[in-house]
Amino acid sequence: MKQKKGIQLNQAFGTILTLVLVAVLVIVAIVIFVNLATSFEGSVDLSETNDTVDMSSGANYIDNATLCGFDNFAITQVSNVTGDALIAEGNWTTTADGLITNTSSEFPSEWLVTWTGTWGSAACSSSEDMTDEFGNYTSLIGLVGTIIFLGLVIGVLVASFAFGGRKEI
Repeated sequence: MKQKKGIQLNQAFGTILTLVLVAVLVIVAIVIFVNLATSFEGSVDLSETNDTVDMSSGANYIDNATLCGFDNFAITQVSNVTGDALIAEGNWTTTADGLITNTSSEFPSEWLVTWTGTWGSAACSSSEDMTDEFGNYTSLIGLVGTIIFLGLVIGVLVASFAFGGRKEI
């Protein structure tokens, strides 16, 4: 039988199977890292004394609000920027994600805020970074290429051991 040029159907099966395996592994990895990041939320206590917050727009997030898994934000004290006059609790409101809102127009644009909260630790940040990297096509192409290469090498080895034995006459 004469061999035709190009890829044969029986040869394409292994390549398609490898691509499906890569897609499944990438999807499973993304699901695992997303769930892992949320499992760390609020696991490490934070506190800050006299954190300078710009309130010129009337509301602002504290700097640490961008940390992975930041939650449970609570203010213990607010004063003016020089620290010599306290700003009473009725003049501001907060949310658990680190937002401070000025409800009175009589106070300066910079406040010193003493607060407590929690965040998800470096493990949470690492999980989010890994999930972000899966969205970066450059990293994903390298990962897919490596897995396909390894799949082909393993396929050749399995094929040579499974079908490459001696034939008895």
